[in-house]
Amino acid sequence: MQTATERITGFEALLRWHHPKQGFIGPDKFIPIAEDTGLIAAIGEWALRTACQDLAQWPDDVRVAVNVSPLQFANPALPTIVTSALAHAGVEPGRLELEITESVFLNNDEGTDQMFKQLKSIGVRLALDDFGTGYSSLGYLRSAPFDKIKIDQSFVRGATQPGSRNGAIIASIVSLAEALGMETTAEGVETLDELDLVRMLGCSHVQGYIYERPLSAINAASRLSTGLVAVAQGPRSARASRQSMLRKVVLENAGHKYNGMIRNISLTGALIEGLWNVPPGTVFRIQLADGHSVSGTCRWSNDDRMGVEFAAPLKADDDGRIAVVQVRTPAPVAMPERTVQRKVG
Repeated sequence: MQTATERITGFEALLRWHHPKQGFIGPDKFIPIAEDTGLIAAIGEWALRTACQDLAQWPDDVRVAVNVSPLQFANPALPTIVTSALAHAGVEPGRLELEITESVFLNNDEGTDQMFKQLKSIGVRLALDDFGTGYSSLGYLRSAPFDKIKIDQSFVRGATQPGSRNGAIIASIVSLAEALGMETTAEGVETLDELDLVRMLGCSHVQGYIYERPLSAINAASRLSTGLVAVAQGPRSARASRQSMLRKVVLENAGHKYNGMIRNISLTGALIEGLWNVPPGTVFRIQLADGHSVSGTCRWSNDDRMGVEFAAPLKADDDGRIAVVQVRTPAPVAMPERTVQRKVG
């Protein structure tokens, strides 16, 4: 989607293996096997040809993006395969976008530069996929003829959380791309807050569930028949990122102390078990660690579990982990067994 107009500009071809017993299996599972066994060339060519044939049925101002693995990129026959797929489908080269990861630059040899020249001479578009997650050098951007930089969803996820540095990283990537005359696509946008942020930071395009879930080729064609304008639909904000754990804590209410166990925790709340049938609205003082207590309110309870919302968000460290739970836990309070099971109210 183009952020300025909220119009569909293209689709990315997603490859899934429909296993007869295990259902749909993602490419992170079977692509490495295909590369190790040498099947990636045949699979990649089939995906490219199929995507081009589907593209031929769509409006002329819609593109399709197809991922190219490093092994495919190293194949001298790739330009011929691309040219053949375009000619057979009868689509213009500029409507095909090849997504290439930074790993193709690891060898940094003349063959890499030559492949880029050959592909650009065909007239296809080139996108740098998963930018910032792999190869550390930026030197290749001086010569590689990319049309677009795709900002990995790991930078989008959590960018709207307090204290996150992801927004600064996104802004830097956008500035770099604009200086080099490239477009940017923010991947994995799922909430309206994330959409507002990447739009404010200047991303030219957006990709993610905020506009649409993956579609079959038939359903994509049906969607396009209704027009290119789309409306973002989704939650305003994402549920805060949670850390799973088993951690003993002490809770205090009305002068009574209780032992509890945190099952998971986020910057804004926690799932705590050990206290039975706690009325929603009950306020606790929770000792998360030695010398660190927070105020929290029970928002829901079910048997011995309750969801607690903190009065003020916790702080995250540089790695995005919740800082206070990285220190030593408080010692449990000695009390009769019956006290743990008592009702709170």
